[in-house]
Amino acid sequence: MNTQISTKLAALAVALMMNSVIIGGVAYLFNGQLQQHASVPSLAQTATAQHAAV
Repeated sequence: MNTQISTKLAALAVALMMNSVIIGGVAYLFNGQLQQHASVPSLAQTATAQHAAV
């Protein structure tokens, strides 16, 4: 009886750990995409400012 409960708890712990790893990976990827898109307008503004100065 105790073996079944501890096995189920261990399986639950592994499942929760895998979920947190997956969610953390997705958050990391979305954060990288947001920073990349944020840098594009700033580069466009820099290029526009350089053309206006010339």
